[in-house]
Amino acid sequence: MKKVIVCAIALAGLTLTTNAQVQQRNPAGTRTDQPAKQEKTPEQKAQTNVDKLNNLVTLTDDQKAKIYELALDKVKKSDEIREKYKGQPENREAAQKEIGVVKKEYRKNVIASLTPEQVEKLKAMAKDKNQQPGKASTTATKSKAEGVPTEDLIDDKE
Repeated sequence: MKKVIVCAIALAGLTLTTNAQVQQRNPAGTRTDQPAKQEKTPEQKAQTNVDKLNNLVTLTDDQKAKIYELALDKVKKSDEIREKYKGQPENREAAQKEIGVVKKEYRKNVIASLTPEQVEKLKAMAKDKNQQPGKASTTATKSKAEGVPTEDLIDDKE
C-alpha cells in the first residue's frame, strides 16, 4: 500500500512540474502571456523606409515626400502580391520574383530622386560595410545596376 501511495505522489509531483514548465498557448499557437505583435500599416512601413534613408543621407522635404509615395506604392504592391499568393506555398518563388521586380523598380526610382552626392554617400557606406570582416559579399548587398546597398535603402521585412 505504501508503494502505491509513494508512486501516486511521485506521479502527481512529476505532472505538476511538467505543467509548470510548459508555456500556455492559445489555439493559434501563440503565447498567451505576451501581447500580440501588431502588424504595421502600409503608411507606417513607408514612413519607416523614409526615416531609415533620411538617417543615412539627409533628405530634403521634397525628397521625403517623393520617397514616401514611392515606398507606399512599393509596400501596397508587395502586400497585394503576398495576398494573391497567400496559402499557395508552391507559388512562393513566383511571388518572390514579382516582389523582387517591385523592389528593383522602387530602388531605381529612389536613386533617381537622390542627388549625386547622396548616391555617392550611400556607395561609400556600402563599401565600408562590405569591407568589415564577416560581412556578405558586395554582390549580395548592392543593387547590381547602381552599386547602392539595398538594405540601407529599404527595410525588406514589410
